[in-house]
Amino acid sequence: MSDQVARAHTSQSNRAKARVDADRKTVFKSVVDNPFKVQWPHVPVNIQNSILAGVVGMLGGVAQHNLDREHASRKRRRGGGARDGGSAKKPKSSQAAAQGSSAVTDDATVISAMEVDAGKPESTASPSILQHMSVGINEVTKRLEALARSHRQIILPGTEHPATSEPPKATSSRLVIACRADVDPPILIGHLPHLVASCNSVGKHAASTTDTSDGTWLVPMSKGAENTLAEAMGLRRVSVMLIEDSAPQFSTLASLLQDVAQPTAPWLAPMTVVNPAKLIPTHIKQLCTSAPKDMKAAKEQRSKERAAAKERRRSRKPKIPKQVTLSSIP
Repeated sequence: MSDQVARAHTSQSNRAKARVDADRKTVFKSVVDNPFKVQWPHVPVNIQNSILAGVVGMLGGVAQHNLDREHASRKRRRGGGARDGGSAKKPKSSQAAAQGSSAVTDDATVISAMEVDAGKPESTASPSILQHMSVGINEVTKRLEALARSHRQIILPGTEHPATSEPPKATSSRLVIACRADVDPPILIGHLPHLVASCNSVGKHAASTTDTSDGTWLVPMSKGAENTLAEAMGLRRVSVMLIEDSAPQFSTLASLLQDVAQPTAPWLAPMTVVNPAKLIPTHIKQLCTSAPKDMKAAKEQRSKERAAAKERRRSRKPKIPKQVTLSSIP
């Protein structure tokens, strides 16, 4: 048995109206839990706050950059809509008039385009941190999937040079920040521990199990972290963020992650002398449900209900008249 603390799930039933029957009793049934699951890592609150403060410090200037870009995009859309609306209101009287005004229209288009370009603010260079990070559930998921896919080995039967059993060693590390307490429903980011574990199990354990400087860390944040990151990024929501080790000041974050365990999936790691095969302990859950107090009476009641339902279905069927064969009498 495992040493994990038992958790009680007291969620409401999915039924529109819960069953309330005095003839039923509460029973507990043993259910074997799924062994192929990865738990969220436990990170102390003080480390969470330190990491969040370090990330906010790294995002200096990103909020203003995103706000300026959004403002310029809205200005271009308004200018484009006004030009399209004005040109649509001009009727074409005849073919000659259209040909005569073609040169004027072209000149006006060029002048208006020059005016719009002159009115644009000078585009400033984007902050360097944006080149080393991914923001959003979809973007982070794509990055982790690509990383896990890069560790796969393509085995071709019958080749002269068979594939080696040692995959390439991962030479980079990254940090995944998930605002787990702010995401509703939590299933939206429920796949992140498995993706991070797949990256670590193949890339790290196959290379070496003693080097903890490489790999992918997953840090779930407490409630309120999403608003803090959104303000630092100048976006409406930031639920998941991935930062590569090539980002400036990443060493500050790496020093805080020395005592944070990286999620792993032992069943994905190849068996070696350093990493022998281990049996996963059995997890047995106790499912709280209800059962009739008198099972015999419940079965009889159920059979009566089935017979009554069958009779109702039979009565609703339209009666088909019997086919009558007419024959002539000689």
